[in-house]
Amino acid sequence: MEARAHIVAVLAMRGDPPQLLKTDLSTAGLNLSPWSNVSRPGKVDPATTLVLTDKLSPDGTLNWSPPPGAWQVFEFKQYAANTSVLGSAGLGPQLVLDHFDKAAFALHLARVGDPMIGALGATKPAMRATFIDSLELMQDLPWTQRFLEEFKSRRGYDLTPYLAFIIQPGWMQAWNEHYSLPYYQTITNDEMADRAREDYRQTVSDLIIDNFVKPFVEWNHRHGLLAKFQAHGGPMDLIRGYGLVDIPETENLGNDYDALGIRFARSAADMYGRTLVSAESLAFKDHPFDRTPAWLRARIDLFFAAGVNAESLHGYPYTSKTATWPGWYPFSPSAFTTGFGTMFSQTNPTWAAMPVLAEYMARTNAVMRRGSPIVPVALFFGEVGNYKGIEDQGAGAEAPEKLLIASGYDYDRINPDGLEHSRVIRRQLVTSGGHAYSALIFPRTTALRADTAEKLASFAQAGLPVFFVETIPHRDVGLLDAEHRDSRVRQSVADVLRNTGRLVPEDKLGEALDSERIPANLRFTASPADVDFVERKVHNRLVYFLYNCSDEPRNASFVAPVLGGVQRWNALDGTIEPKSARTVAHGTEIELNLRTHESALLVVDPATKPHVFAAADEVGVQVLEQAGWQLDTNGHSNGGMPFARKFENVTLADYAEIPQLSTFSGVGIYSRDFAASDRCRKSGCRAVLDLGIVHDMATVTLNGHRLPPLIAAPWQRDITPWLKSTGNRIEIAVANLPQNAVHDSTKPGFNNLPLLPAGLLGPVTIRYEQGHHQSLRMSYFKAAREIRR
Repeated sequence: MEARAHIVAVLAMRGDPPQLLKTDLSTAGLNLSPWSNVSRPGKVDPATTLVLTDKLSPDGTLNWSPPPGAWQVFEFKQYAANTSVLGSAGLGPQLVLDHFDKAAFALHLARVGDPMIGALGATKPAMRATFIDSLELMQDLPWTQRFLEEFKSRRGYDLTPYLAFIIQPGWMQAWNEHYSLPYYQTITNDEMADRAREDYRQTVSDLIIDNFVKPFVEWNHRHGLLAKFQAHGGPMDLIRGYGLVDIPETENLGNDYDALGIRFARSAADMYGRTLVSAESLAFKDHPFDRTPAWLRARIDLFFAAGVNAESLHGYPYTSKTATWPGWYPFSPSAFTTGFGTMFSQTNPTWAAMPVLAEYMARTNAVMRRGSPIVPVALFFGEVGNYKGIEDQGAGAEAPEKLLIASGYDYDRINPDGLEHSRVIRRQLVTSGGHAYSALIFPRTTALRADTAEKLASFAQAGLPVFFVETIPHRDVGLLDAEHRDSRVRQSVADVLRNTGRLVPEDKLGEALDSERIPANLRFTASPADVDFVERKVHNRLVYFLYNCSDEPRNASFVAPVLGGVQRWNALDGTIEPKSARTVAHGTEIELNLRTHESALLVVDPATKPHVFAAADEVGVQVLEQAGWQLDTNGHSNGGMPFARKFENVTLADYAEIPQLSTFSGVGIYSRDFAASDRCRKSGCRAVLDLGIVHDMATVTLNGHRLPPLIAAPWQRDITPWLKSTGNRIEIAVANLPQNAVHDSTKPGFNNLPLLPAGLLGPVTIRYEQGHHQSLRMSYFKAAREIRR
């Protein structure tokens, strides 16, 4: 390793040092970067730059006497990245390769990829694609052996005198991306340092795309395979990285489960003509044992609301028989972290939820792959890399994105490469992948490449509506020939404004789009805060998926821009119900209230008419007593020790109130006998069982009939076909999470896992209704066949 290290350059500049913030930038207890956040950049004079590399002796002595004044001296040294592949298979150090060197990747393909293809033999057709997870490269500043030569070839000037300006904490950190001021700016012209940083980052992006992403795609295609890739976690043009592969894949580990950030993968798919958008689902940081099936479904919905239509479960451990429960788990808690991933395997008491979740994902995936996405707006993104806050200097407000969604406009992010390969047809921006946008928006953009600005001017001349939010671009992003390139940008932007371009305040963006008659996906009729959505058109039908991202209930009522009957498709149980809707001036008004993290899949069919359905009449409620239940438990307790016991005359309550069950994880079967109420005597009466509060899933057996599991609120099930007047026997099998039994006060990491609510809390009631529900239900699969036609 040391033999591969060498000095790149030694520089000196007259000026002052930066002021640093004393902030904790560690991840999982480890300081992964030497850089501290900056409260005030150092100010240096680039006119005084001295390159002193040739004055450095082999023993490290710098043979230079500084002139009078304050000087900053920089030594830049190149190192081989001494990092191993995380979670690798096989033996040896398995060091991370140089992703910016095509020869390095070629060696990897020869050592790993080609032998794999040969070993597959006749089974090769069973493999669809190879996959690269998020790179999460750990260099402090991405570099490669010939970086300076590559930079000069691509950017047209020598980076050496400007090396001090490329240091900016946060941007280069793979696991702690955040905004910080740069270490150094100039005393006269901050834009010069900004331009050098942009040129450096663009070169990093070009190198990893040309020498790693493209060869990866080419190798797969040469072998008849598809390429699947998570572009996030790498220092590159994120949208282009996603778009170059056949199956762009996102995940939810970064940015605090930010649905708007997840949208980048769907954006690339639309722009580059990819039909599948994948996601690494159900992986969580610091939550290895406490994710309920309801929470898992909510995270699945987060992806659907971001345009994903090919969700994949994050890998879970195939556990062989072991002496201790719950078995081996690769991301268990430790002294450094409370764990990672989700231990959702056969040893998890809530494993019975897996078929329900899998069917839910499969049904929704199937619907969301039909037809084509309706995304009317393209929102410019010109950054290299991405994290929440990269565009607004750490605010993370995502104001334009949220305003568009609240105004009823879905959007895709579009990059300079996407604009370069697009054209305007009938006043719409049509990308190389064939997607058409009715408007192009630039959110608080001050700099554009000159060729991008000139392309934009041609778009505006062809009639494409263009909106600049708050600011007008006034310069080029790069440093070379800056004055001339800046004038090209200013001229092009002026041409845009003379044609279809408009400068709009950020809070008036939705109104501006509406005034230009840009069609919205929908119009919310109440406060749409935290409600995300996507829309697809399948033949003449409109399919909407809406999701409440909030921890509070939300009114998500809206007007669809067509007149038609509405159905709500329930992918959890495969049923479809008609949804009340009414005709209004501009389409169909749909009332929709969403519980915390609830979703709705709605289909609007212009071949039918809206109809308002009367709510079912409640004719009675029967409450089963809280006390008097039998409880039969089987699972683990006290640090994973087996536990099985029967309890008589139990009162429904949290396990914490039953001393023997305070650390129990497993399945508890509650049972009792009861007679049905006599309040429902008319034909067509419906009996709905409501379990009240459940931790964390429930399976009801009534009179020997086992009903499908319930994995989320409302904990209700129609029991009409199996309910008898007298002699009813009900069993409610409640499974809780493994965390209570995994908790161990003597083990680092495990002692930080809190005890969770568990068991059946009730009240258990039966609601008797007289209404239309049952007769108007239809088969989900029959409707799925119809929508395919």
